[in-house]
Amino acid sequence: MVSSRKLVGIVIAIIVIIGAVVFITTYRGAPQEVPKITSPASPTATITTPRPTTPTTPTQPIVPTTPPTTTKDELKVAIGTDLDTLDPHDQTTNLVENVIMHTCERLFDRDEKGNLIPMLATKLEVSSDGLVYTIYLRQGVKFHNGEVLTADTVKLNFDRIFNATAKKRLSTYLPNVKSYRAVNESVFEIVLSKPFSPFSMSLSLVYIVAKEAIIKYGDALPREPKALICTGPFKMVEWVKGTRVVLERFDGYWGGTVPLKRIVFYIVPEDATREAMLLAGDVDLIFWPSLASLQRLSQTPGIKVVQYPTYRYVMLHFNFDYPAFQDKRVRLAFNYALDKETIVSKIFYGTATIVKSPWQIGMFGYSDIGYYKYDPEKAKQLLTEAGFKAGPDGVLTHPQYGKLSIKMVHMKGRFPGDVELAQAVQGYLRNIGVEVELVTGDWPWYINTIYLSPTDKAKNGYWLFQRSWGPNIPDPYYTVFFLYSCNMWVGPSNMTHKGINLTTAGRNIGYYCNPEFDKILDQYIVETNEAKRLELAAAMAKILWDDAPAVFLFQLNIFVAAKSNLEGLVFVPGEQIYLGKAYFK
Repeated sequence: MVSSRKLVGIVIAIIVIIGAVVFITTYRGAPQEVPKITSPASPTATITTPRPTTPTTPTQPIVPTTPPTTTKDELKVAIGTDLDTLDPHDQTTNLVENVIMHTCERLFDRDEKGNLIPMLATKLEVSSDGLVYTIYLRQGVKFHNGEVLTADTVKLNFDRIFNATAKKRLSTYLPNVKSYRAVNESVFEIVLSKPFSPFSMSLSLVYIVAKEAIIKYGDALPREPKALICTGPFKMVEWVKGTRVVLERFDGYWGGTVPLKRIVFYIVPEDATREAMLLAGDVDLIFWPSLASLQRLSQTPGIKVVQYPTYRYVMLHFNFDYPAFQDKRVRLAFNYALDKETIVSKIFYGTATIVKSPWQIGMFGYSDIGYYKYDPEKAKQLLTEAGFKAGPDGVLTHPQYGKLSIKMVHMKGRFPGDVELAQAVQGYLRNIGVEVELVTGDWPWYINTIYLSPTDKAKNGYWLFQRSWGPNIPDPYYTVFFLYSCNMWVGPSNMTHKGINLTTAGRNIGYYCNPEFDKILDQYIVETNEAKRLELAAAMAKILWDDAPAVFLFQLNIFVAAKSNLEGLVFVPGEQIYLGKAYFK
């Protein structure tokens, strides 16, 4: 794990917030629309992009250390989202992974700068042609049930991930895998069919579970806490859906004893309730406090607020099965219809940053491609050119498409302001003659809904989706492939739609497909020359920006509020907060 000495400065910082909270200035290329308020106490963590030309070889050893003394051995945390699955190979959001990562561990970890460091593996060798990856496992690691980590265990996990009849979502992060094998007890080898530049970083996403978890529990793993048999510092002992998740310390942890004996995550969707619990002393830490409360919380004795940059990109995705959205002028009109500056200022209190690219600030190849500045008159003009006219009720109609009346699926409790954002979108679109009905639910409902089959989405009239996407790795592949590739159309794996195979591991919920984009993406992922990759990245960005498969909005920071004596939180790019080193001073 990342050394707490390197990061303790981050978590002891109490952010003095005056009106709005500064966007972390270490993000390069941050758009200037967001007012900057300097806070000398702000965390100074940076997000860097691993150089894709040279596979990252972790060299930092992880040595068990004596944990700091803690005055309290139970940490109570309030989070806004319930778990939708316990399966570490099938995660859907970083918020859920923030729980899973304390029980299960990956082959490699990432430090605070996003660089690869050892975890269950200590060394990685990559052949000169970029096709063979040799992984050296840490010896003497035990699972919660006493099993010893071996290369055979890793192979069994890969078998599960790539199961032809039930591929896990993690498989899509590991493309071009031709074969894999256990070389001996402590060495595992992966062979690719063709190079994939970010593959070494993808290995930091691979969680390893015990043989017993796979063989004995099988399909029960996603929902049964006792099936989650891993190597992490905590064991999951209870999951009461919609209420709490309980973790207890694993005393046989290879990394040494951790300070806390117990962590309890309470599922509390309402921002105000989470804050009240913190102020009353019922919990010690809350994720995503209300943005309107940040200043008050930061000025409350005994409470501190910490912010940290993420790659979470908020956008609206079009469902291309809706005929009107196949007209580019309609998609452009939606982009011009939203006043992003006002939304950032009034709903997000200046803490979000408008993004001018199809992928996130801080990622490889990011540059400002363009900007759809708020222009409702231009939006109306584009809709008129597309053949729409206002009906008696002011809602636009089309002789072929009919009334421009749609349902928008949005999330609730995923991040502060998500509901208010949906309401603002509804209002702005109404101003240009578009009628929007909002449809919402908790995270498990939301994720199941956006991953419905095309037929079910059409049956329900789900034509627009509020979306937030926050990959763990700073390469645009992990955004644009999943959201926009023809190969990522989501749906039952035994079905086709418009001649394209669907996949349950897909993330392209709107069925956008541009063969020109996919062709350049295919070149990008095998290219190892950095200058050429930058050229290809720029070409991909221009295609997506001009084609507007989404309404591109802004990038978020993560905020937590905690008791001021809670130390040792470790923030890692990718919206993850590791609590294994947390303690109370």
